[in-house]
Amino acid sequence: MAGIKITGIGGSKGEKSVTNFDLAKTVDTSDEWIRSKTGIVSRYFAGERTNADMALEAGEKAMKDADAKPQEIGLLIVCTFTPDDRTPGVACEVSGRLGLSENALCLDVNGACSGFIYGCILANGFLSSRTGAKKALVIGSEKISPLLNMDDRSTCVLFGDGAGAAVLEYDEDADFFSVYGCISDREVLGCGSGNASIHMAGQEVYRFAVNKSSEATKTLMTGNDISEKDVDHFVFHQANERIIASSIARLGLPKEKFFVNVSEYGNTSAASVPLAMADMRDKEILKEGQKLICTGFGAGLTYGSMYIQFGK
Repeated sequence: MAGIKITGIGGSKGEKSVTNFDLAKTVDTSDEWIRSKTGIVSRYFAGERTNADMALEAGEKAMKDADAKPQEIGLLIVCTFTPDDRTPGVACEVSGRLGLSENALCLDVNGACSGFIYGCILANGFLSSRTGAKKALVIGSEKISPLLNMDDRSTCVLFGDGAGAAVLEYDEDADFFSVYGCISDREVLGCGSGNASIHMAGQEVYRFAVNKSSEATKTLMTGNDISEKDVDHFVFHQANERIIASSIARLGLPKEKFFVNVSEYGNTSAASVPLAMADMRDKEILKEGQKLICTGFGAGLTYGSMYIQFGK
């Protein structure tokens, strides 16, 4: 089997840490309520930082980690539902600031919280198509804070701003597998146009997230003869500790193999999976040669899971 592998990872975050106690000063909520319902303790708000600022920083770190030169990147995908402008895309600005070649294919992808998984699947197809490109840079980056209704305590406490990036390379000996899907539904979870804020039907989102995250992971493993011993780490979309815990229970897998950092960052949508991996890298949890299953789920309703190797 041939496919992509991750050779570099990097992360970025908003300029200000906002704790539950900070929110409780202006929102009808409490630290105890937020922790008990979500496991979130704090999150970062971007402030004056743009989506592109965070995407750039994460991308630079990933390229440095991979020892990748700008001219080697043939594809740049920024996975986001919160671009700074309607057009051009965040990827176009980041490409220029990174100094990528004019011949690099640069575009944004909106797969919501599944975005990074979708971006990697697209990168796998691109790099395997013999275009001549050797490396891709996939960035999940979100500036969600401006889209929050601070009078809606059921949603405004959940989200944070940040970015995570991965340099991907195609390897004839790498194992890359994926499953994905979309259940068309704009009512359960979404964000309209103009000045609209994020809305969600909490219980429906919870059921969808637990069902599809566990189902996609199980399908990926059984369909490709992947056993628990073949996976060093499971990295799920960091939406809610209770969702992750319920998914683990359904799968019957060891809890210690699941990395969780939602308590510090909140839900950063498309950024959450690569930002979690960057956090693991910084803490020396993620090591060369290790295999991961990454799973995302979000508005759309989208879901996806991939099996991928970290390291050259």
